[in-house]
Amino acid sequence: MQASLQLFTASSGKLSAKVVFDNNSVRHLHSTVNPEAEADLYQDIHWYGNLIVFAGIGLGWHVKRMLSKLPAHVSCIVIDYFKICTNHAAETLFAGSTNRVLYISAEDVAQDTLSGFLASVDPGSLQVVRHPASIDCFRDFYESLVDEIARRFVPRPPRQGSAVKKALMYFGNYFLEEETRRALRATGIAAVPFEYNTCRDSLDYEASLSKMIQKEKPDFILSINMKGFDGNGETGRIAERFGVPLVIWFVDDPRPILLSNRIHIRPHMTALSWERDHCRLLTAAGFDKAEYVPLACDPALFTDTGPTSRAAALGFVGTSMVDRFAGNIRDKFLWSDGLVPLVEALAGKLCADPAYPVYESIPNQAKALGIRLAFSDERNLTWLAAYIVHHASMKKRKAAIQALLPQGIETFGDPEGWKKLFGGAVITHPDVDYRHGLASVYKRIAININVTSCQMPTAVNQRVFDIPMTGSFVISDKQNDLLELFGPSEIATYESLEDLQEKVRFYLANEAERGRITKLAQKRILGEHTYVHRMQKIMSLL
Repeated sequence: MQASLQLFTASSGKLSAKVVFDNNSVRHLHSTVNPEAEADLYQDIHWYGNLIVFAGIGLGWHVKRMLSKLPAHVSCIVIDYFKICTNHAAETLFAGSTNRVLYISAEDVAQDTLSGFLASVDPGSLQVVRHPASIDCFRDFYESLVDEIARRFVPRPPRQGSAVKKALMYFGNYFLEEETRRALRATGIAAVPFEYNTCRDSLDYEASLSKMIQKEKPDFILSINMKGFDGNGETGRIAERFGVPLVIWFVDDPRPILLSNRIHIRPHMTALSWERDHCRLLTAAGFDKAEYVPLACDPALFTDTGPTSRAAALGFVGTSMVDRFAGNIRDKFLWSDGLVPLVEALAGKLCADPAYPVYESIPNQAKALGIRLAFSDERNLTWLAAYIVHHASMKKRKAAIQALLPQGIETFGDPEGWKKLFGGAVITHPDVDYRHGLASVYKRIAININVTSCQMPTAVNQRVFDIPMTGSFVISDKQNDLLELFGPSEIATYESLEDLQEKVRFYLANEAERGRITKLAQKRILGEHTYVHRMQKIMSLL
């Protein structure tokens, strides 16, 4: 599409610019009111690169203040689609500067000139300063040039066949981040945390990630659930730009996660899933490959410390999945009470058949019930499906606890939610912190009940690993993966609520059998199912 640049005077009296395309659409490169205010967003730039690439300069309002602080030894490449903008940068922004500057526009992309310039720059770090408004107009032009500069300027050590020695770990105190970091270090891999929560804004985020990748030279980057990825799609681009494989381990349904993160998916990225049924979905989403990697246990958190007094004969540790838990999902889509019959119908089908295709069945089931959906877009349908899965999981938990009320089951965590479901019929206990209190709670329950979430058609959750490692006993609903991970004598399972009641009666009366099974499970977990084993699996995939 052809385009032209038009300059005009903003309300503040300063020069501004807009791009007019041949279809008469218009994109403003700078504000129509106060373009010089853009500098406020860039005033905290920390110059760290030996080579700084300005990807889109426009009229330079965003960086004008900070250029006076540019170190004299730094070399610069100014890229803009329009030659009028690179000329403006040379005549005003860099006038009198002692820095070496190469100017590139769509009219003068000279490969030999670029090669000669890069060859003359002292080795070091590459820093990219993006002007989003410019890039949004001509993304392919800017991204291809920046990627080419990165390939030529930043050395990439050969990875084929070489041992993995260092990982960059997305770290923000999210689920499994600490456990995987500890496991990486236990396997001899240097795990460098990228603390994404400390970044002030998107500019700081992009600069911090780029700088850390170049400084640490990791062999791969690991993220749990794409947590900490930026909203502009730069995480995937930056990792690919510097030739670092990016591995994402999904430990929740990936569909809601991908709604806002699909822009990050690049050819060099590998997806791992704790649920094997999601691997096809992840490959279809664009990941280079998707592999099944189940959850595991961190023995540093869950360890059998010997005998202890029992607080309860029978217990379930977990939330009721009502109230605020369900409400958080409803807030993400166009909820109305008219959807209740649809939710109940599909949740019931999912409870009866773990493999039931909820997402795909929503339109037909709504039509059969005479419900007119107010939406048909992916976002609303995805979050509605997530809510149905959540509601089905709540129904499963409720049914299991209700079946065991006569046998005196107690709940641990979310006391208000459980009271809403059962009133005073169940003894409740306060919330439990996963890393600092959960192990002792498990250990003080003679028989722990496990009810797997409906987002896992075949997979297993943490409880089947964590509970035995504390020396306590667990009875789990039967999942396909469970009997792949454990032998039949290493785990107690139930197939129906009646079977659960019978198994509870049997094991309450047979403490020695509980202990025997728990010891066998511990042996299996320590031999095959710690997070060290999972990190070794990931290393083999790399």
